[in-house]
Amino acid sequence: MTSSCYPVYGDMELWAKTSLLLCSFGFLKEFRPSEPFITSFLLGPWKNFTEEQVNQEIYAVGTYSYLAVLIVIFLVTDGLRYKPVIILTGLTGIATWSVLTWGKTIPLMQLVEVLYGVFMASEVAYYTYIYAKVDRVHYQKVTSHTRSAYLTGRFTSSVVSQILVSTGTMNYFELNHLTVGAMVIATAIAFCLPTAPRSIYFHPETNNNLNQHLKSVESQSISTADLPVSGDAPVHEIKKERFVDMLLRVYIHLWKDFKLAYTNIYVLKWSLWWCVATCGFLQVLTYIQLLWDSILNENKKEEQQLLYNAAVEAIYTIIGAISSLACGWLRFNWQLIGELFLTICSLLQGSALLISALTNSLWVSYALYIVFGILYHTVMTITNSEVAKHISEDSYGLVFGINTFFALILQSVLTAVVVGNGGLELNAKDQFLVYGGYFLVLGAFFSVATVYTLCRHNICREKLWLPNDTMISGN
Repeated sequence: MTSSCYPVYGDMELWAKTSLLLCSFGFLKEFRPSEPFITSFLLGPWKNFTEEQVNQEIYAVGTYSYLAVLIVIFLVTDGLRYKPVIILTGLTGIATWSVLTWGKTIPLMQLVEVLYGVFMASEVAYYTYIYAKVDRVHYQKVTSHTRSAYLTGRFTSSVVSQILVSTGTMNYFELNHLTVGAMVIATAIAFCLPTAPRSIYFHPETNNNLNQHLKSVESQSISTADLPVSGDAPVHEIKKERFVDMLLRVYIHLWKDFKLAYTNIYVLKWSLWWCVATCGFLQVLTYIQLLWDSILNENKKEEQQLLYNAAVEAIYTIIGAISSLACGWLRFNWQLIGELFLTICSLLQGSALLISALTNSLWVSYALYIVFGILYHTVMTITNSEVAKHISEDSYGLVFGINTFFALILQSVLTAVVVGNGGLELNAKDQFLVYGGYFLVLGAFFSVATVYTLCRHNICREKLWLPNDTMISGN
């Protein structure tokens, strides 16, 4: 009786322990007090870079790096079953903020951006690991845990950062030490995570029999006399065949999931907004601090004005979390009003960015950034939900990766045109005029889609109510 009950208790204890470890890692990974003031740090006396150097030579590298490694990291994450890539997240975090803290030259800052691109890309392991480690019955709980850890880490980091800066306890340089320390502890926790027994593509549950077969073959003692060439030949051939079969199975699985997702017009519509809006959001996130610094410089106040970047991040994070949670209670016919919703939010985002580019008030820019971020996360919550409802259960990670990949391609093009050397090389304010127009165009596109959807819906309703004898044959 005791032995039959023990595995159930042990399993429950294991998933809770795993969730706790992963959430601790997630909290510490997001505890980066230096991040809200990174631009001021680079422009300040610690680095003395110019705004043009930060804008065109440093920040742009991060976009290209993120794009270059995303797909590779996605496949490696699945192939290595998550844990090694979670450890990589911690190690690249340590390296990123260590080089940022003590590096002095532009090439070293560009290396920081490359490392940061790997750090961001490898975060996919954090969000997908837990689903390979716990039973489906716990999915809702652990999803809530990991998301809460992420938001709590960001909120705590921003609050601590603002308090330390506002009270003069630490300067921007010293905040980096806290970030590095958090990354070191996060990495140590990552090593304690148990290895995931399966993954979606390279190590699915259905492959267990094949694994057992290979192990049984490898464990057999094969004599040279029984083999035509060498004692290792049969095992070698089995390994080779298994590897080829695995690659073929992975390719078929990936292609099937890709085809099912992106031949669905409804999924394609939401994914289009996902890609285009994420591109714009990441661009705003990258260059918003340069805009705030530009506004401060234009005001030319004699007294030093205290920056509240971290406080803004804290407010934006907590309100964004509340709005995302509230979206779970919304009950609308998104198939009918989805385009209208996307249109309104995109136009509001574009307007917020345009006003931010034109205003000379830092407080107005802060407020509009909060509005912009809340709108993005609210719509993304709905977008993620609608996409997930219309694709197979195991393909969400693939769709997430592909949509992010295309978003980064767009961002790379936008960066090269607007910011990069040889492009327009716009300053911060002019950049945000472009980004505002970018979201207005996105809103205009979905406004056309809105008219089409509503007209089609009304035509269908009219046909349903027409008497049978008035219906035109063939319609």
